[in-house]
Amino acid sequence: MRIRHIEVFHAVYSSGSVTQAARILNVSQPSVSKVLGHAEVQLGFELFKRVSGRLVPTPEAERLYDHVQRLFDEIGVVRRVANNLRNLGDGKIRIASTPAMGMDLVPQMVADYIRHHPGVFFEIETLHYSEIAAALNESRIDIALAFDPPASPSITEIPMGTGQFVFIEPPGFSSNLQTPIDLNQLADLPFVRLNNRGPLGQILDNYLEESDASLNVVAATETYHIAKSLVAHGLGVSIVDEITARSGEHLPVSIAPLKLPLTFQVSLLHLQHAPTSQAVNSFVEYARGQIAALLRN
Repeated sequence: MRIRHIEVFHAVYSSGSVTQAARILNVSQPSVSKVLGHAEVQLGFELFKRVSGRLVPTPEAERLYDHVQRLFDEIGVVRRVANNLRNLGDGKIRIASTPAMGMDLVPQMVADYIRHHPGVFFEIETLHYSEIAAALNESRIDIALAFDPPASPSITEIPMGTGQFVFIEPPGFSSNLQTPIDLNQLADLPFVRLNNRGPLGQILDNYLEESDASLNVVAATETYHIAKSLVAHGLGVSIVDEITARSGEHLPVSIAPLKLPLTFQVSLLHLQHAPTSQAVNSFVEYARGQIAALLRN
């Protein structure tokens, strides 16, 4: 099949009619019928049958369409990458982060950076890691911040600092716990747990499993700020990363260290073979200093 055959077949199959396909492709109806007929001659089998006035795909067309759709998905990626590359600018920084850093840390850094570099324009997204990897590979973003991201052959990881998990509880919560916190003290307290779908959740899940502590889990979430919000609203106690614990002053919590420390890595990610602009490089150095200072306090 030629590319034009594939394009017409996809349009007819997707729309269910030659008329609609012609509108989608912005060509005449006879032109679509002619190309479709030529494709069937070349293939040696019918792609559609007319049943009660409707075009119905043949079994061969059904099998062929699965492969054609995958091809169109890849073409869509190519188009997005081309569009993203066209929209690059030396004074533009496109950054994404996981929700834990996107709620407070990244906005603080961007706001402060723009005050000192007023000519720079930012595009900011909050994404989960699987979405970050796709955005980098499609050149939709220049850089991203994530916790302990899994290795990827196409993505370069730059360590920005090492943080710790901390215990949090509502202000004035009369837990009377001794600090640093031993997990065995938490047995009788309502506990909000991070699920293990993300990198931090997996680290914490292993930590809790190895401790053999008996926890009264009353809620679980993948989003660290939701865990903090639940604690701030008095549901119970939790263990979260220190960046989440310190951010969002409208959600006050009391923070205490863990007796057995548990650490995580903050990493900056960028596409391995894609050159970064001077503006991006400058912001990366600024962010490195800000994150290091935050994690030292």
